[in-house]
Amino acid sequence: MNYVEWLRIRNTLRIVAIVLGALIVIAIIVRISVAGSLGHEQALIDRESREAGSKVTHSTIGGVNRTLIVNPTEQVSITVDDRPDGGRTISIREPSKSGDVSGDDLDQTTFGSVGITTSAHAGVTTTVMTIQNALVPFRIYFHLAAILGLIVATILGATLARESNGHLEIAMLKPVSRTRFALGQIGVDLAGIVIAEVMMIVASLIMQSFFYMPGFNFSGADVPYLLTALLLPFTWYLMINAFTASLKQGSGAVVGFAWPVALIVIFMEKINLGGSSVGQVFHGIFWTISRIIPLTYTALSLDDHAATISTDAWSLPAQILVLSILMLVYVALAIEQWRRVEA
Repeated sequence: MNYVEWLRIRNTLRIVAIVLGALIVIAIIVRISVAGSLGHEQALIDRESREAGSKVTHSTIGGVNRTLIVNPTEQVSITVDDRPDGGRTISIREPSKSGDVSGDDLDQTTFGSVGITTSAHAGVTTTVMTIQNALVPFRIYFHLAAILGLIVATILGATLARESNGHLEIAMLKPVSRTRFALGQIGVDLAGIVIAEVMMIVASLIMQSFFYMPGFNFSGADVPYLLTALLLPFTWYLMINAFTASLKQGSGAVVGFAWPVALIVIFMEKINLGGSSVGQVFHGIFWTISRIIPLTYTALSLDDHAATISTDAWSLPAQILVLSILMLVYVALAIEQWRRVEA
């Protein structure tokens, strides 16, 4: 019954897969280009640890587990600090080789949570590899998924308007009620958004693993946080449908201007327009309009407390409640308009 909409989902997800695939290829190219930088340190640690004449000592300083490897024969010293937060710092001092940075030059490279600094002085090259907190908050993948979900929600928005434009008569001849037809279309699109978000999480994990596979901190990455990451694009999608369900033409303009208008309204609602009566009126207008925009209520945050936008603070339960109410309102508005559309 929703075969055409599933075809739209397939085509949209195909584009998403192509884009994510291109990003993965770029990540592979970057990984290959920095393979020497990323692989040199660990290979050297393993080799020097086994080398005859090397002295390996272990100590704990201020909660930091330090491993010191000294090879006097090769004039190599390696210090490995494993920090309590899960991060790691590796410092390697070795004789300079041909092709190393020269003089007092400094070479810095950063990719994700890994930073490498190489310097040379007086014939000695010092390489410091810093790995920030290796326990990556898993919520960051929900952030990325929500961003892609909003993009896909925008692409799939105006579903009912597309049915009105050019083949409304065919849609009205289907042996189901208008309400059931609309709910079927919406359900298919919401499923497509979920699939796109899962694809984003998988692709992000793959790209991350090319450089460094950290442990994960699942603190806060619970059901309420996941619901917020899903409800935000869901509500955005339904808002676009509610604004376009009765349109036979012009829905593309609504979809195209949805983001600029929403961001301008939210920005104008946040800024201080002065204490004059005119400023207060404008603030009241923008504040009122912003209440119907899902982005007003939620900004997924890495903070352990409330997610915030500017001065407004919304706890996760409050976000879920407000977004759920908006979803119901927008579904009702979209279906009611769809029921009234005449062929």
